[in-house]
Amino acid sequence: MREYRFKRGFKPTAERLEEMLNKHFGGFEFDGEYYLVKNFGAIEVLKLKLENKRLYAESKTKLTDDETALKTLKAYNKFLEELTGYTAKERQKLLKKEAEKED
Repeated sequence: MREYRFKRGFKPTAERLEEMLNKHFGGFEFDGEYYLVKNFGAIEVLKLKLENKRLYAESKTKLTDDETALKTLKAYNKFLEELTGYTAKERQKLLKKEAEKED
């Protein structure tokens, strides 16, 4: 499961998460613990949960054509950027910093 931080000023609330899921993926399901997005582009299932002011995400993808895969990735990155405040490039830098700390 991937872990995402929130930039200062971007609140990790269920209301914001639900708003962003509706905006970027056209809806979601909630199973009591996880928010689920099913069958969106190349995403078969996307499981999300908020815990300790962090977003945890796990996805299962399906094979598809390049155009669908690219559109899905762009939608996912836009969703994460609007929700957490970090761009894909900034998230990559944070991930590298975390990995260096663990070594």
